[in-house]
Amino acid sequence: MEMGFDEKFALLRSIAEECICEDELRVLLKKKPNPICYVWFEPTSMMGIEQGIMKTIYVNKMAIIRYNIMMWKAVGMHLDKVEIIWFSDELNHHAVDYWPLAMDVSRKYTMKRMASYCKYVEPYGPGILPAAQIIYPCMLVSAVLCHKADIWLFSMDLRDIVMLTRDYCEDTNRGNIPTIFLPSVLPNLLENPEFQNRRNPGRTIFMLDDEDDIEEKISCAFCPSRVVACNPCLEYIKSVVLPWFGKFEVVQKEGNGSNKTYSSMKELIADYESGDLDSFDVKLALGKAINDILELVSEFFRSNEEAQAQIVPHRLQDEIGADIQKIQLQNEEMSGHVASTCQGISDLTFPSLSPTTEVATGGAADEKGAAHVRGRRPTGGEERCADTGGGRRG
Repeated sequence: MEMGFDEKFALLRSIAEECICEDELRVLLKKKPNPICYVWFEPTSMMGIEQGIMKTIYVNKMAIIRYNIMMWKAVGMHLDKVEIIWFSDELNHHAVDYWPLAMDVSRKYTMKRMASYCKYVEPYGPGILPAAQIIYPCMLVSAVLCHKADIWLFSMDLRDIVMLTRDYCEDTNRGNIPTIFLPSVLPNLLENPEFQNRRNPGRTIFMLDDEDDIEEKISCAFCPSRVVACNPCLEYIKSVVLPWFGKFEVVQKEGNGSNKTYSSMKELIADYESGDLDSFDVKLALGKAINDILELVSEFFRSNEEAQAQIVPHRLQDEIGADIQKIQLQNEEMSGHVASTCQGISDLTFPSLSPTTEVATGGAADEKGAAHVRGRRPTGGEERCADTGGGRRG
């Protein structure tokens, strides 16, 4: 049965916490019943459930990288209604328009403003900003405006850069601004997360976490009793569990009431704030729900040799990454000691030694890559795929 205008608009609007150019979306749907949507996604070697589960929910409402594609297949993304294209391919195809536009954006705004969009760049941390990151907002604005997409799906953490796109269009009198959806992002599971905690795998749940990993992470998660605001466990229920299952089942402790199934956050919040539902029960139920979802992933990888082949090479990559991280942490811990020691021997000379060689630690600069997922009508066609990074936590 053909979906009506109001129903289609409501379905699309439900994807995001915020919609830039919402009025334009109404006009678009009246003119073009089957619009094209690009989903911005940056390939990752440790795929969290925000990219794995929530992205699948969003794309399926409207109808990415061998490792990431395998994850989406495992959890049932409707890839027959999606065309996977590579940003690098699109960049080459539109280079004559893309780079001049990116450079024009860089000339229109100050270095200070561009740096404000890069307040926190992992793994560098606050106050440490590589020069290469300054051009990233310009590239993203150019990507949005060069592609002939009707709708873009980003995430709320890119809102400032998205608004830069709108500002640039207004400052240059450029029309045809696409509608942009900004879904919320999952919060850090840890209490009072700081930059250092970004290195802690307990901050989030990854697609290849096993049952013990998930239980440990949920057990250590911040979930204050009777407090709803800034409660990451409740946000996981709202953004992952309820959209996936349509319900949240709680098996309460003996003597603490009967089991209960929640179909909305409103009733769950009411019980939680009153104390009828405690944090211990919430954590148990949340851990079980996420394990049930990710069991699909485990089963898919167990029974699919092609999928398994994407994991093996990246285990070594993650082990190397873990070793580098350990060295970095050791260097940080020793830096104070080294400074005081160097001061003590500053007057000593060693004439027989060759000139000092400065050793730079670190790695090659990351190349910002991104894949887009373009929603389309189920008219057939082939997926365009290529190998890219992926993996799991060692």
